[in-house]
Amino acid sequence: MFSFFRKKDQYGNEVLTQTAPITVAASREGIATQSRPFGPETIIPLATEPTEPQQNESQQYDLSLLKIEVQTNHDSLSAAEEQAAMLHANSQLSAAISILEADRPEFIGQRRLEPWLMLFELYQQQDNREAFDALALEFVMTFEKTPPIWRQHSQHQAQPASTSAYYAFPAKLGIETIEKEAKQFLALRKKNPNIRVDFSKVQKIDALGAAELVAVLPRRNKEQGQLQLIGAQNLITLISNKIEVGRRIPAEAPFWLLLIEIHQILGQQEAFENLAVDYAITYEVSPPSWDIAQAPKDSQQIALDEAKARAELANEADQEAQLIGIITAEQPQLIQKMADLVSDQEVTTLDFSRIDRIDFESAGQILNLAMTWLQQGKQIRIININELVLGLLRVMGIADMLQMERRK
Repeated sequence: MFSFFRKKDQYGNEVLTQTAPITVAASREGIATQSRPFGPETIIPLATEPTEPQQNESQQYDLSLLKIEVQTNHDSLSAAEEQAAMLHANSQLSAAISILEADRPEFIGQRRLEPWLMLFELYQQQDNREAFDALALEFVMTFEKTPPIWRQHSQHQAQPASTSAYYAFPAKLGIETIEKEAKQFLALRKKNPNIRVDFSKVQKIDALGAAELVAVLPRRNKEQGQLQLIGAQNLITLISNKIEVGRRIPAEAPFWLLLIEIHQILGQQEAFENLAVDYAITYEVSPPSWDIAQAPKDSQQIALDEAKARAELANEADQEAQLIGIITAEQPQLIQKMADLVSDQEVTTLDFSRIDRIDFESAGQILNLAMTWLQQGKQIRIININELVLGLLRVMGIADMLQMERRK
């Protein structure tokens, strides 16, 4: 596919250097790499004692079936580093560690970061803090600088999604919009009775809008689930300015009832009861009664509940824009998310700080995406890549097409 790489000669002129494809076969026992630079065929074994893979115990990954031709160049990774990256792609962490440990005499005295960073990442993903710390001490003695820092697992794992749905009402709630909004809200509530309702954007509401909200925001019970209000104070302020004790105007009754309902949902029993009495006096009716199923809450608890709801929304928005976990054939949504993040942008930065691994098949799909992006003239930059994923992207030739930055 890409059989030529640009290189500079001794005079600084660009020349094309031909390289030969390598064929990668992965199994539970290991990976062998065949290459034909310009001479006889050579085979790099992965173990001192080769084993014959059993038909029922090994899985062969033939990249030709994926229409991927893997290329390498002369100033890329060492053989051990390539093999470690490919074993990691196949989720064989212990085998990858063994390859690098066996190669330790070759790199221990060199100021070459790749094998060190690969080992750090492998120990991290194995949750082997003891080996990580021991390697960190050697790293300091060799490079005389700060080693990588141990990461907490939560930093690279997606947080559990909230069990509550979310609905935000628009700026205007009146005759033009309220019927549509009410239908959409009720449809969502039917699917998930636990809903976070956001009134932060509401700037205008008329009597019809208030009446519809009273109808679709019934008091909490076991069948209806839990309503959690965000921006409730904004709506309370809007409604409070539209009513007055003793001013009995039928068109204003929906504002009274909506305000009473909001206090009920929030758990503000004292405010509820005071407003209910004012409503009864104004309209000469019996006051609404407090639903004892709703436990009263103080202002501090209400503020904490809203802060928690806003934090959950922010976390969900962050996860929606992030690539998190491992990119494998079993999780094609991450490949699609990459394509979506790039789709309408000429210049895009993809953050891989929370990507732990990419398998061969997914790397092939990324290669196809990279070729498409190049043809479209897009500038794609991938940052914060762990060393093993970066190694795979280098072996596959993807690093020659897109800008790559390893994790700092």
